[in-house]
Amino acid sequence: MIVLQNIHSSVILTLKGTELNSKNHESLKALSKSAQTDDIQRFTELASAFTEPGDKEKADAVLQVSVAANRKNYDKVRRTSDMCEALRELMKEEIEEELKKSRDKAIQEGLAQGLEQGIEQGIEQGRINQLIDLVMQNLLPIETAAQCAKMTLDEFKVAMEKKEN
Repeated sequence: MIVLQNIHSSVILTLKGTELNSKNHESLKALSKSAQTDDIQRFTELASAFTEPGDKEKADAVLQVSVAANRKNYDKVRRTSDMCEALRELMKEEIEEELKKSRDKAIQEGLAQGLEQGIEQGIEQGRINQLIDLVMQNLLPIETAAQCAKMTLDEFKVAMEKKEN
């Protein structure tokens, strides 16, 4: 059953999806909670052919309501390659917008994580450099410095050589 309400004039129209046999009512049949996969497929193909922005936006609104009401049937329909492409074309702008949001969020998270790791690595390198300085000034034995740096003696010696160069 479909219930459409016009908010401005408070007109309510109720239709049964099974009574809509005409091809002129594809969008109404797609809104029905009992929309069949062939109704969904026909509406999606019809809607993907729209070229005017206003028409695409209206078709997208119908599609969103239809998907919410018929999730299982849309899952069946979207598995076919033709339908998948038609749905992708119809929802192209929304998909691109979501991809951009996801990409921007990933970049921000990556920058934050990279900055955090860089700071941690910088602090660790600074600590090792201080230990090397203490060893070079003969204020700390090299074995103790390596242990404080959580390095083997050989690793600490390599770090000292890198700092000297």
